[in-house]
Amino acid sequence: MAWSERKLTPRVGLALEGFRVDQGLTAAERERIRSAIYEHGVVLLPDQSLDDDGLYAFAEAIGQVVLPPNVSGVPASRVLALTNLDEHGNLRPAGDVWVKRNQQNTLWHADLTFMRPRAAIGMLYGRTVVSDGGNTEICDMRLAWEALPPDEQAALEPLIARHSLWLSRRKYGDDKSFSFSEEDVRRYPPVERPLVDIHRPTGRRALMLGANIASVGDLDEIDSVAFLDALTERATAPEFVYSHRWTAGDLLLWDNRCMMHRVSPYDTATQPRDMRAIRLFEAADA
Repeated sequence: MAWSERKLTPRVGLALEGFRVDQGLTAAERERIRSAIYEHGVVLLPDQSLDDDGLYAFAEAIGQVVLPPNVSGVPASRVLALTNLDEHGNLRPAGDVWVKRNQQNTLWHADLTFMRPRAAIGMLYGRTVVSDGGNTEICDMRLAWEALPPDEQAALEPLIARHSLWLSRRKYGDDKSFSFSEEDVRRYPPVERPLVDIHRPTGRRALMLGANIASVGDLDEIDSVAFLDALTERATAPEFVYSHRWTAGDLLLWDNRCMMHRVSPYDTATQPRDMRAIRLFEAADA
């Protein structure tokens, strides 16, 4: 299978065009996809035609799938539906619980940092896309780290961050849409991770930021949010970010260990959007 390569921005991302993942890939092609993700942070495979089973089969071909968190009120599924459509394909009302839960994805975050194993690779497939907004913005946290002055790097490197599934819910809105059982809270206690991590495939250092961080170092939650918001604003400068304008059939993959992402706002009441997500883990990355 022949393909061509095209940079998505001068510094972030690569498009691999000509791959049809539903037709099967050789070992060399699977390795090229993985190596491109590691090096460029995010990889676009356009012009795919995949149902959920096909997407899952491709995911298993390039890595080990990590299932979504097992929390109350969320149906277990191998493929996560990020959508404002109901089971009949109709738009859900603006106040619907699933619409509100999906809106937390407008916050900068990395997937599943609040659990072990964390996601090593994120995968998002566009089935129904919107015409206004709804871009997926992806930031390379290696570039953000490398742009910091040495004295600031020295101050940040020893810090430990506590990641919590519940914090991102509270950041977006503390209401019934984000309430979970006591068992859910016990199942996913806070996870400590360094604020500056080493990206194992490349050996480069990367900031590990995102909405799932409850606190950093000796700061309380309020001061931690202020500290992280200021650092995130600098880390997500345009030169470190690729903003993906979706076309139906696009398959986007990124290295979740060194990239942070979010969806740009769109009108959930009038624009149908149906995205499918899978995350992969690697045994060496707890």
